[in-house]
Amino acid sequence: MWASAHTGEKTRNVIAHWRQAFAVLGIPSAVKTNNGPAYASQKVRQFLQLWGVSHKFGIPHIPTGQAIVESAHGTLKQVLQKQKREMQGETPHNQLAEALYANNHLTVPQNSNNPVILNHHLLLQASDKMHQPGAKVRVQNLVTKQGEGPYDLIASGCGYACVSTDTGVHWVPAKCARPDLRPQRKNLANRQAGARDQMKVIKWMNHRVMTQMEMM
Repeated sequence: MWASAHTGEKTRNVIAHWRQAFAVLGIPSAVKTNNGPAYASQKVRQFLQLWGVSHKFGIPHIPTGQAIVESAHGTLKQVLQKQKREMQGETPHNQLAEALYANNHLTVPQNSNNPVILNHHLLLQASDKMHQPGAKVRVQNLVTKQGEGPYDLIASGCGYACVSTDTGVHWVPAKCARPDLRPQRKNLANRQAGARDQMKVIKWMNHRVMTQMEMM
């Protein structure tokens, strides 16, 4: 979940919220809103076109599309209410940040025995055989200081990385995971060797042509 605190609901507030959301969640392929004046303005249309985001409007009086938003609003309000006493005197931005952190990283659904982080990375909830392999990375062993891998990178974020190894899923500091560049270097070496062989053939053919011309 992501939310931001603003003093109004005008076009500039909508754009400011989306800028922050893009920075945290990434750029979406599309966003869906109601057709209120702030969302239907020309500035919003230009902003989304600049970012390459498709804009879809919900159908009025049909609450299905709005249900997810209202549910998120209700959850966030509950968290804010629970921490109201301990956050008294804090700015609205600080209160919201605390609530988002609690909801995103400290909340465990009922009847769930998974670590908190698994509940917020859906890809990790699948078995090792079911996950979709991502980029290949090499991981530095903190004990031996030796590089291991390559392993499939499943998820990464600020300061952490999750990789799939032969013994299961492992979480490591981000500084210990580096892209596996060996295939690229091997391909480059092969291309360079192929280019050298091609140059040798060209030189040999040129030499042969010159020899024949001298004999004539």
